[in-house]
Amino acid sequence: MTSLPIVETQSGDVSAYIPTNVISITDGEIFLSADLFNAGIRPAINVGISVSRVGSAAQIKAMKQVAGKLKLELVQFFGIRSFCTICF
Repeated sequence: MTSLPIVETQSGDVSAYIPTNVISITDGEIFLSADLFNAGIRPAINVGISVSRVGSAAQIKAMKQVAGKLKLELVQFFGIRSFCTICF
């Protein structure tokens, strides 16, 4: 059976009862962000909290190498960006 549950969160809170239950029964989540959308970023996917339980097991070797480096760079970028926001 295939389903595509769609959940709207209150203020982006994914720890509420309904979102956590939907997350627990799905094989991955794509989180869309109003802030990213309003900033002109399309698709407005929050890559920091979007996940796939299939992950690298379904990827070819070249994709694993690229994806691993890209994930690290994204984490570093968002960390530096949040630090710079605090400083300035």
